[in-house]
Amino acid sequence: MFKKILCAIDGSDHAGKALELAIDLARKYDAQLLLLHILLRNVDAPELQRFAEIEGLTKTVTPEVDRLRVVDSRTEILRIGEIESISTGVLANIAEHIADSARHEAEGAGVENVSVAVLDGDPAKRILEYAKRQDVDCIVMGHRGLSDVKSLLLGSVSQRVSNQAPCTCIAVK
Repeated sequence: MFKKILCAIDGSDHAGKALELAIDLARKYDAQLLLLHILLRNVDAPELQRFAEIEGLTKTVTPEVDRLRVVDSRTEILRIGEIESISTGVLANIAEHIADSARHEAEGAGVENVSVAVLDGDPAKRILEYAKRQDVDCIVMGHRGLSDVKSLLLGSVSQRVSNQAPCTCIAVK
């Protein structure tokens, strides 16, 4: 049924559950599994800090968050994506960690054809563009990601992808 399955990964709990389902589907249908991470420009400082602590990335993330707090004492309530000075290198390190972990999980579970991509930009737009370019049959993603505050105002990435995608979309809770 599915030949190419795209799983959007951002390090959130819902993305982890989506990855589990995508791995299961890829094994069941002997499908190619495409893992896609969009740089975390829309994640607020406290959420990024919590993620870094859980994933053991505090040496990379904490200095950047602290630097932003010095630059603007309102960082705690501002979205990091709105602060132009966030280091792309820090986001790239986080992306590499998330992508490597997901690839290892998929390969460890027996998925033979796994590829990983990391993009920058609007998450919904990039996911849709990548899905179209790769001609995927199914998109699996978390119902909510790390950027919940923005999604309450503008609609979630999963809602926008589901509404615009030309293929099957599964949003996992």
